Amino acid sequence: MEGSKINSKLTLEYMCNERENQFFDRKSAKKDIKDLANHIAGFANASGGTLVIGIADDGKIEGFEECESKYNKFLKVTSNDYLKTIPIYENETIEVTNYKGHKDKILLIHIRPSVNTIIRNAKDEVYLRQGDSTIKLSNDQIKALELDRHEIYFEEQININSSVNDIDKEMVEIYKNSIGADEQDLLDVLRARRFLVTDNLTGRECLTNAGVLLFAKDPSVFFPSARIRVIKFEGTEMQTGANLNIVKDKTFALPLYKQIIESQKFVDTQLREFNHLGKNGTFVTVPEYPKFAWEEGITNAITHRNYAISGEHTKVFIYDDRMEILSPGDLPNIITIDNIREKRYARNPIISRTLTELGLVKELNEGVSRIYREMSEFFLEDPIYEEEKGLSLKLILKNNVVMRSKRVNENLLKDVKINEKWFELNVMEQKIMQMIFDKGEVKTAEIAEFVNRDRKTVQRILKKLCDNNLVEWIGTSNRDPRKIYKIKE
Repeated sequence: MEGSKINSKLTLEYMCNERENQFFDRKSAKKDIKDLANHIAGFANASGGTLVIGIADDGKIEGFEECESKYNKFLKVTSNDYLKTIPIYENETIEVTNYKGHKDKILLIHIRPSVNTIIRNAKDEVYLRQGDSTIKLSNDQIKALELDRHEIYFEEQININSSVNDIDKEMVEIYKNSIGADEQDLLDVLRARRFLVTDNLTGRECLTNAGVLLFAKDPSVFFPSARIRVIKFEGTEMQTGANLNIVKDKTFALPLYKQIIESQKFVDTQLREFNHLGKNGTFVTVPEYPKFAWEEGITNAITHRNYAISGEHTKVFIYDDRMEILSPGDLPNIITIDNIREKRYARNPIISRTLTELGLVKELNEGVSRIYREMSEFFLEDPIYEEEKGLSLKLILKNNVVMRSKRVNENLLKDVKINEKWFELNVMEQKIMQMIFDKGEVKTAEIAEFVNRDRKTVQRILKKLCDNNLVEWIGTSNRDPRKIYKIKE
């Protein structure tokens, strides 16, 4: 069945050039209809999305000219011939000029996330959208997905305590601008996206729970835990009583978009800077943590927390040696601590997609993976994810402050021996020297991963650095797999 309008206008340029992601995919009309039905099911079982038919994976506009007979079949791709359960969707046909210069058309299928229902194909298989791919789920993963359906239902529920008077008009204007709906009435925009609906019992217009969290002036009036608290401590542990060591403490109870923006601005004012060896042997000032890492951590904590549970709010703790970001609720569906870098699942698909439209989720396919990469490039330890008794997810970012503070006045090039030879080294050798200096002690495998070279190449470079008395190794023998390298004293 077709639902109400759920899409913002997608430009042809976007559809041809945008990277395929959690909410968007394009396929040639030559593709098998059964395969495309699986993609539609995958979107419905995840966060919803748009499937464009008639544009190839490489962005070429093929249209339906070479397979006109398939157009009407694609209009029925969500029928029981291909899917056992039918998602809520909307078809949209757009007139285009194809790559041959001929008038043609493409078909857009806008799919809403399913509520309380798993969408299965005709073979009773279940697919789920994961970043830019659609994957088939195992039986255990299907069971986990079934348990998560109630959380999506939470987003769609009407909040009967809300009304149009609770709406943050400025927030709606920001949203209208982001989806190209500046000329539309703000209430009509919320109605079209089903953030504002009529309660059948009272006849009043109310916000849905997702609407409250995204567009109410103060969502914590309705959900007391829908806020984020940022606390900065003096030292490396939280103290209480007479030894209370809180330096800064600020709470943000705003629409989720503003929560993210304002809390990130505040955190930025509380972080320090350090000297770091840059290119050409010169030192530059770098922040305590890579900006993307902690900003993405905060964005994810607010976007994907479990708002259906009460009693706990999102928190950011800033210590001298680390930052901890706590998000209430356990990991959803197919996500585990072990696969969090590769897998993607939105607990709150409506909220997630809206914040993506607002420009906050920039790395749809590799947000968590990029946190790891950025921490490595800053010569910092990998981020740590911990589940706390199934009640919350904690992200820990360590800043290596002790080593960095010490080396503000003890930089690499103050060593006369290194200084004399530094500019004789090539870029790769300098990069490895820099990594060993910043981390103190490293293994061959760590260096190989960081510089993206094979172990033999790295071993050859390390041997040269050792021969030049710049680096030394520590281990039981030259073949010791646990051997480490450090700057030679």
